[in-house]
Amino acid sequence: MVSSYPEVVVNVYRGPSVESRHQLVASVVDAEGREVARYGDPDFSTYWRSSAKPFQARPWVDGGTIDHFGWGDQEVAIICASHVGADVHATLVRRMLADIGLGEADLRCDRELKACHNCSGNHTGMLAACVHHGWDVSTYQRADHPAERAAVASVAEACGIPEADIPRGIDGCGIVVCATPVVAAARAYARLARLAPRIDAAMRAHPVLIEGEGELDTVVMQTFPGTLSKAGAEGLGCTALPGGGALAVKALDGGDRAVGPALVALLVRHLGLSDVPQGAGATARPPVLNDAGAVVGELVAELPAS
Repeated sequence: MVSSYPEVVVNVYRGPSVESRHQLVASVVDAEGREVARYGDPDFSTYWRSSAKPFQARPWVDGGTIDHFGWGDQEVAIICASHVGADVHATLVRRMLADIGLGEADLRCDRELKACHNCSGNHTGMLAACVHHGWDVSTYQRADHPAERAAVASVAEACGIPEADIPRGIDGCGIVVCATPVVAAARAYARLARLAPRIDAAMRAHPVLIEGEGELDTVVMQTFPGTLSKAGAEGLGCTALPGGGALAVKALDGGDRAVGPALVALLVRHLGLSDVPQGAGATARPPVLNDAGAVVGELVAELPAS
């Protein structure tokens, strides 16, 4: 039986008063992908943005690209990452580009940041597949390119929706992005460990590579043992749960700042915890700062009564 609740609310306090409010929908599924709880309407369709990266990477593992270049868990993790561009991230991406005989100029994720761009690992994975399979390197972002077709097919398989029924757009970094109901994203993350065990293991083993110290995905994996977290732009958060199952949460206004408080609150409830784990406090209740850097408020998630 599915437990249905109203939407999750994240209030933004300035001093003692609520200044603004984010509303979020969410879906929680078990290990078989059966929905066990829903908040608001998680049939709301949204683009996965960077939450698709673990599934976009699957063809490079299954098709032999990763092994062809002798890569291990760190390389797999950075291909799935939305990193902050720290030295540990950019150095790894540059080495991988050298491994495949290419350079930062071949990255088409942006014009300036290149290896420091948050999607550089994802794009390096696509470029590696191009080199391995003999596909054209310069057009890897085109929707009809074999790399893009393989990535879309992987997302479709993971969420159980025919490719023809999945709307597609162009992500901020220029690659193809898919839209599905939020509940479909939760189901895909519940299947990730079975569909792509090597990707699942690599992401869990290297949470800092997935985003960065103090950032949402890294904090969730560090403070909620056994979880795997991958957020996407415009307010999407997806987390595979320990022992199976997953949840996905979406801010209806696209407010990324609301995802952390809502995701932590949902994890505490659905993992049966009594409180927010140590180390996750600033993610659960992020401060609001003024221009001088002083704390003048905070974001607080409110879950409907269970």
